Amino acid sequence: VTDNFVIDRMECYLKAKESLASKDLAGSFKLFSEFIESQRSLERPELTEQLVDAYNTRGYIRYLWVDFDEAVQDYTEAIRRNPDFTVAYYNRGQIHYRLGRYKLAERDLTKALQLRPEFTDAQLNLEQVLKDLRNSHKYNEHD
Repeated sequence: VTDNFVIDRMECYLKAKESLASKDLAGSFKLFSEFIESQRSLERPELTEQLVDAYNTRGYIRYLWVDFDEAVQDYTEAIRRNPDFTVAYYNRGQIHYRLGRYKLAERDLTKALQLRPEFTDAQLNLEQVLKDLRNSHKYNEHD
């Protein structure tokens, strides 16, 4: 495998980013998926950062399309490949929260804050999760 493979994959990744910037979600999704699939057969360490971002961004597109389970899978894969990728924990926590999975949301948002304590959105969302957790316990106690 030559450096042409890396150059070609980098071009695909950059086109995906450009499509996203121009609000072409379908085009961006297709290109990110192509980039991800090309890495499955021949993963190159010099493209790891882009691969992690591709999973995270494809997860975001799936989130926008309300494909929550698939988005969670992409965020989880981004985290697996880079356990310090704060935004993926935050994004996955947001979905867990939306789906009422408060304990999972708490776990992910807490991890995001451990990695980046100044992450204000994560802090605010964690406070809301904890409030909703307390309220759900109060509600369940009356059943």
